Amino acid sequence: MEKVSLKLFEFYNLEAELSGLTNQQTGQVISKGLLNEKIKLTTKYWLTDLLKKVVEEKKSVDLLREDLIKKFGETDESGNTSIPIYSKVEKDEEGKIILAEPNPKYVEFQTEFNNLLQEEKELEYKSLSLEDLDSVESEGNYPTLFKLVKIDE
Repeated sequence: MEKVSLKLFEFYNLEAELSGLTNQQTGQVISKGLLNEKIKLTTKYWLTDLLKKVVEEKKSVDLLREDLIKKFGETDESGNTSIPIYSKVEKDEEGKIILAEPNPKYVEFQTEFNNLLQEEKELEYKSLSLEDLDSVESEGNYPTLFKLVKIDE
């Protein structure tokens, strides 16, 4: 097993690189992810194991994000908490925004969350070599995953 230290935002990147990304509003696939490519079964097994570890860490960060939303947000009558991006929005007669003042609470939330995402966490994973990925034909780019690939010189 190998160990690498990644910033927390890189866990989000790595999950997207492995499992793909879909636009939540349209359902359009933005990237299909390495696990959806044609790869050796053993490599797919270890990448799936890696994905499980990444998802677990991401869940922990998401819980902290929810705590920050509760800290800086406002709860509506339905019990939902959110942080409006803008504290004041003015529109013209046609409905176009002519003034949008940033919400100071949202700015504080973003600052604190971005600071959290810069923290590092150690990740233990099965060593990957270039040979493990040699047969993959992909149009995708996987910069975070490439940090985990061991290169023998």
